[in-house]
Amino acid sequence: MPRLDHAAFESDDPDGAAAFYERVLGARVVKAEGHPVLAYLGNTGFAFHERGSGASDHVGVRVSEEERTQIKRRLDEEGVEWRERDHGIATGLFFRDPDGRQLEAITYS
Repeated sequence: MPRLDHAAFESDDPDGAAAFYERVLGARVVKAEGHPVLAYLGNTGFAFHERGSGASDHVGVRVSEEERTQIKRRLDEEGVEWRERDHGIATGLFFRDPDGRQLEAITYS
């Protein structure tokens, strides 16, 4: 069953943004080379990308491989454009809702 995985935002100071979430909300901060700075609240994270990195604000929903395949089929049926991106640790399926918000259906390896 799909569930909220992360909300991603651009930031001028990803480390500072994550540190704020750590101080105020008790988030667990995770930093890994080549990935955004993450501030986890339980299993859900806030991902802070460096502004201008090419990443855009979006909400990620964790899905299984089978669910991601079904979503692609449904998007095709709806005439919605989508693209996939290999994150190394996961594969993301990016698309926009009718109001233009970007979503990512993400499957972890």
